[in-house]
Amino acid sequence: MSAISAAVRALAGTRLTEVRRVANLAIVVFRPGDGPGWTIHAQCPFRITHGDVILLGSRDLNWPRDRGTDRDEAFENGTTKYDAQAEFLTARCATSDFRVTGTEFGPGGRLAIEATGDGDPIRLEVFPDCSGPWIESWRLFGLGDGEGHFVYPEAAGRD
Repeated sequence: MSAISAAVRALAGTRLTEVRRVANLAIVVFRPGDGPGWTIHAQCPFRITHGDVILLGSRDLNWPRDRGTDRDEAFENGTTKYDAQAEFLTARCATSDFRVTGTEFGPGGRLAIEATGDGDPIRLEVFPDCSGPWIESWRLFGLGDGEGHFVYPEAAGRD
């Protein structure tokens, strides 16, 4: 088992607490309880589903929250459809206990993390779409001092 695969599996039992972004980088935070936790930063296509519904997707960054608003302005001001859905998900995570019940690290860097709360699970799916082995698609790292730091593909994390 690779180190990155083990790190993904170690998310089991952590709580999904936050979804946000910086520029076009998706950020999803998982916390074990009182500890610092882990975060995933995705630069490739991703989505978050709840049952059969896509709650948030990477292309939501292209659309303003409010019709008629300039797309570039919405992106810069944090008023895209992505931002609205991320706020909704983060608020929902604050009032529910979504715990990671399943993880998958598959071929081509495909990543899936399922968190179950009070009904259908929330599922984060990340699917790299770039063939360059030195171009980062996503990373997983600990938020505490000395925690692990894993990059996919691994060659992207090397100098």
